[in-house]
Amino acid sequence: MNYSQIAQSVLDQARAAHAEAEAYIATGSQTEISVDRGQVEKLSKAGSKGLGVRVIQNGQMGYAYTSDFSPASVAKTTQAALMLAQVSDADEYRTLPEPQPIADADLQIYDPEIEAQSTDAKVAFAKAVEAAALAADPRVAMTNRATYVDGVAHVHLANTKGFSGGYAATFAGSFVMAIAADGDERATAFGLGVSTAWRDLDAEKIGREAGERAAKLLGGKPVKTQEATVVYSPFAAAGLVGALSRALTAESMQRNRSFLQGKMGQEVGSDVLTILDNGRLPGGMATRPFDDEGVPTNATRLIDEGVLQAVLQDTYTANRENAQSTGNASRGSHRGAPSLAPSNFYIQPGPQTPDELIGDVANGFYVVNVMNTAAINPVSGDYSVSAQGFWIENGALTHPVNNVTIALPLDKLLKNVKAVANDLIFLPFGGSIGAPTLRVDGMMIGGI
Repeated sequence: MNYSQIAQSVLDQARAAHAEAEAYIATGSQTEISVDRGQVEKLSKAGSKGLGVRVIQNGQMGYAYTSDFSPASVAKTTQAALMLAQVSDADEYRTLPEPQPIADADLQIYDPEIEAQSTDAKVAFAKAVEAAALAADPRVAMTNRATYVDGVAHVHLANTKGFSGGYAATFAGSFVMAIAADGDERATAFGLGVSTAWRDLDAEKIGREAGERAAKLLGGKPVKTQEATVVYSPFAAAGLVGALSRALTAESMQRNRSFLQGKMGQEVGSDVLTILDNGRLPGGMATRPFDDEGVPTNATRLIDEGVLQAVLQDTYTANRENAQSTGNASRGSHRGAPSLAPSNFYIQPGPQTPDELIGDVANGFYVVNVMNTAAINPVSGDYSVSAQGFWIENGALTHPVNNVTIALPLDKLLKNVKAVANDLIFLPFGGSIGAPTLRVDGMMIGGI
């Protein structure tokens, strides 16, 4: 099927109505496999395709979509978008972006090996993850559904401004929750691996990390309430970084819904803290040559050595303040118009290894897991989460800790970051959130 022709028919119809228009076409497939006790519990394979039509006429926007690519359906969908635009409120900042050159580079986001793997091979991978978790320690009693997922996407985008482009992307990943038991004690831990390339996935590592960590967390007890150093594992830091991604958007600033409001150009963190969003990171889960309205993706330094330098922009927010889009327009599928969102959003790794960073801590708390991260408030800056992990004494992990909370307002937390390790890991949460091991001094630990 010629997607360029489908897009062109949309644009021709819109031009005839003296309107600007954008055609977004996405096709792909997804696989999900879950195993329990060595048996396949769920196996689903699904294909998807869709066309989204966005029309803008005198600042009025209409959006319609379809999964039927027949000429009649495409024409009907375009007409629906035109009609919806006529009854919407006008907004002078709602425009399509002007076309810009797209750099030609291998972004390493498509791996044919993912498509080439048989269903049997994917089932075997999920079973291997579960087996590795169970074999990691005799106290690992069970797992909560070892799962393998993957997806292939083909995107084509064109608009009446003259932009036309496309790309293909893949991802594959696996996760498992290991449950360890010792008498009446229970402890759980998560293992995860995800990549745009099949060769990067390691079933043994994913399962083993979950099983070993769950066993080590057995017997965790709360510590005394105190102010101390907290060291986040990359997985535990993801919730924190995700909240920062929501605070560092132009939309949040324009709506006065960020604790960083009004602090552009000021020191908002320690000088070891640099936060970036990079839509062109090679092999990144959210990497693509252009965003979902055709703007080239970029690497944007948001907080540079503690100083707030920029926020994420799409065309709409950039128009509101006479700025430039950072290439961060995104959409979940063809069913919705693009909106502002992070791509590969992460804390820049530092020079130390995790062991070196922990070795510098005389007394503190190494956090493995955090809970109730939805309570982190990027508007007010409130930060308080439940946590479990291990106590640090003289640079070494000692006894497990559970049933405690860690808290500190986000503005103080950023300034108390004292060290960043070199073990950057990305998790597919809210785009692609990346964090290395992180040391934060002076945090409140609520225990007994």
